[in-house]
Amino acid sequence: MKKKIAAVVTAAAAVVAGSILVAPGADASGYGCSGTEIGTYAVRVSGGTTSYGTAHLYYDSATGDNCAVNVATAAGGYGSPHEISVYLSACKETSPNPTTCTPTGTAGSDDKTYDYYAGPVRVHAPGKCIYLYATDTFDWNFADYFSGAFHCG
Repeated sequence: MKKKIAAVVTAAAAVVAGSILVAPGADASGYGCSGTEIGTYAVRVSGGTTSYGTAHLYYDSATGDNCAVNVATAAGGYGSPHEISVYLSACKETSPNPTTCTPTGTAGSDDKTYDYYAGPVRVHAPGKCIYLYATDTFDWNFADYFSGAFHCG
């Protein structure tokens, strides 16, 4: 009987350990994006300090894909239906430019009413810069983040 209990406890521990190892995986922490998170960016009202959302940017070196989501904050209506978006594009530029991105036509966007976050959106942009734009509209506040051409290469 003790051997049977020990075997059940060992099996349960293995399942829990496996869950712990799997839980922090890219899909769980990346809102559907794979790869490594390479940046987070506050989505704010122009000139404001309150963050209405956080844009998360990921890069998957195995596929060369960039992926982004925009997650609402409590101030931005997290848990309540509101307009939230994320847009990711490849740029023609090959070096960073904080004010410009000439889109190549390769882009992903998600702009709807959500309770928590918009995305994921993906773009494959080897050798190019990318552009990230995120918005959150809640309680008559329009907040956004605009990257310009960045994360080049």
